[in-house]
Amino acid sequence: MTIEHLRHVLSSRTRFDVQARPGDSQLLRGHGTVRALRPDSGTVIFDEAGLWTFEDCSNIAFHNIYSWSLQSESPTLSLSHLRYGRNAAVHLVDFIEAAGNEWESASPYACGADIYRARINYSDCGLKLSWTIQGPNKKQRLDYTYLE
Repeated sequence: MTIEHLRHVLSSRTRFDVQARPGDSQLLRGHGTVRALRPDSGTVIFDEAGLWTFEDCSNIAFHNIYSWSLQSESPTLSLSHLRYGRNAAVHLVDFIEAAGNEWESASPYACGADIYRARINYSDCGLKLSWTIQGPNKKQRLDYTYLE
């Protein structure tokens, strides 16, 4: 998948499903909506709002804002979290093309002692963003599937 195609795919996402597997704990499921914004030709902002659903059927709301920046000078896609606003973005990972419709983080993101690695896979079923998190207190996997 070319970086231009990936930009188009990101821009067309409107909803997501997410699963979290936190080590030995219960599987958490969530879902929500995505408002994809294009402030310029190389950036797609995901404004996400969703609900986590627990085994007892209780829910908790969550909200995230991410910036996907496509670098035209190199086939790189950068992902940042905008929890502190657009002027204080927290860079998470740079993705490089792995094979076919897969992109993987060029290097992991370290948050304290926790190491985050990410992979993107695109198919007709949607765009899947998978995170693995390893650390002294964390062993977790998050799988987001972004849909039109």
